[in-house]
Amino acid sequence: MAGRSGDTSGGIGPVLPVGAAVTDSGGSEMTRPRTMPVVGTLDTKREHYLPRFLLQRFVNDKGTMAVVSRTGRDGRPRLQGNMRAENIAVRNALYETAYPGDRDGRYYFPNSIEKSLSYMEDFLSRELRWTLDVALTMRPSDRLDDEDLSRIMGFVSLFIPHIVSRSPQSVDYATANAPHVLEAMREAGIGSSEGLREAYREVFPEERFDEALVFDPRSLSEYVSLRLRMIPGGEAFESSPLYDAMCLFGDCSLLVMTTSAGHPFIGLDAPIRAALPDECVAWYYPLSSRVAVLLADDGLHTFEKRSIGHRLLRMLNGVALNDGNWRLVFCERPDYLDPYVRNM
Repeated sequence: MAGRSGDTSGGIGPVLPVGAAVTDSGGSEMTRPRTMPVVGTLDTKREHYLPRFLLQRFVNDKGTMAVVSRTGRDGRPRLQGNMRAENIAVRNALYETAYPGDRDGRYYFPNSIEKSLSYMEDFLSRELRWTLDVALTMRPSDRLDDEDLSRIMGFVSLFIPHIVSRSPQSVDYATANAPHVLEAMREAGIGSSEGLREAYREVFPEERFDEALVFDPRSLSEYVSLRLRMIPGGEAFESSPLYDAMCLFGDCSLLVMTTSAGHPFIGLDAPIRAALPDECVAWYYPLSSRVAVLLADDGLHTFEKRSIGHRLLRMLNGVALNDGNWRLVFCERPDYLDPYVRNM
């Protein structure tokens, strides 16, 4: 773990810079995925909207967890026990854009978004591991040095928007926003099949592709809309919702809370947003069974680590369970979820 100093200021630096690519803690650009074929079949149909490296932080000593879902056929929450991470928060072809009129199951740039997410996850998984180690070993009286403070803040500021941006709700939003992307494509002269073909030739002059392929503007506007919403990088990134959220969180105060082993936080598929007094907004999100973060847009730019007792843990878990925005909650202890299901 990186060193800590005892006399850092209480302020938090700005979010880590994000330009054309996300960088790791050493300043090296994350490895980029290779170029995808224009049209092809999927290597992976099952796509996780919650990364497995996060879900693994909520399993018990048997490697399983209990899950409550609001997306059952009858619309009522139901509790499932002994679930493994690979079978949770997964949908078939969630991030894929179907090739129009094709019955062979072909897609534009198959698995390109999924693979871009997997490269991001390599970076985020390392940063989560480091952040949890810092949170669980530091005492409330400890102070992080500026480098460690920027690193943990940079990770949290990227990770929570990342979780939101890859959700099924975000996919639906991107699809609904595709007509605006299509209009921008038309204004840029790439709103037709031939215009898209010429643009592709300019970007990838050495790449050969089947000239008979259809470049459907409406379908590709959905692909572009989804990619801009989910993947950091590229010239248009600074005008994306993901970038705006990262900048907002990077300017917040951060409270890191830890709980004792055996008394877990309930995991969520989306952060909880709450309006506080003095026009302050806060976001709550558990990073593991033992570590949760609270970001507050209070203008104070503070950092605090706090070990919480069972009473506050029970209150936070109660707030989480009663929040109306999640579709999936999970916990290493099924008895923490039982009361909610019974009350429904």
